[in-house]
Amino acid sequence: MIYFYRSFRRLAMAACLLALTVPLSAAESRSADEWQFDAAIYLWGASMEVKPDQGDTLKMTFSDIIDNLDFTFMGALNARKDKWSLLGDVIYMKLSDDMNGSIDNFIPAKLDVEMKAWIVTLVGGYTLVDTGKYSLELLGGGRYLSVDVPVKFEINQQKQKVSPSRSGWDGIIGVRGKVDLADKWYMSYYLDGGTGESDSTWQGIAGLNYQFKKLDAGFGYRYLNFNINSDQIDDLTIKGPYAGVRFRF
Repeated sequence: MIYFYRSFRRLAMAACLLALTVPLSAAESRSADEWQFDAAIYLWGASMEVKPDQGDTLKMTFSDIIDNLDFTFMGALNARKDKWSLLGDVIYMKLSDDMNGSIDNFIPAKLDVEMKAWIVTLVGGYTLVDTGKYSLELLGGGRYLSVDVPVKFEINQQKQKVSPSRSGWDGIIGVRGKVDLADKWYMSYYLDGGTGESDSTWQGIAGLNYQFKKLDAGFGYRYLNFNINSDQIDDLTIKGPYAGVRFRF
């Protein structure tokens, strides 16, 4: 169990990686008669807090996290027509770690651990207010969380395998929009929350952006939380600053 605890901690650290992602900001209105799309590439310098069902909360900073990353993809696409909009946001990560050691200083032991995780957010929106300088949009949809941790033990040449996992959907509602500031600067915001397979989940994003002719550049902060209350994990939080560009097409 000591080997599993240490490896899971290292994998959890790597999950809060510097990654390509897309904040869920409001799209710029251009024409009510055709679909408009935007997507972005952002760097998310996230940290993670994992509260197990028993024991102290594990807190991992960004500087702890890179070594165990195998593959990650994070991205989103926003579509809008008139007052209606659709948004899909996907996060996938795969991490692995292995350890060799001994039990009581003489029994050889080996541990191989992987972690695969999906977080998918799908929402539809309707614009309630759009004055040209300020917008407010009502959102509704769902968020999916899947975590699988295959673990292989080899103790004194005896092999075992376990695979703790958790998956499920939560229904969410929320709001998003933007506020024009000075010149081409504007603030974007996003907030949602809900429940379902998790006891609760919520996400908040706030950013400061500058609008160019074909793209917007910005930075801000993103916070994502799951109150899971499962046999292995009670609470999961990923949070941190981001910066990047959003393309309109």
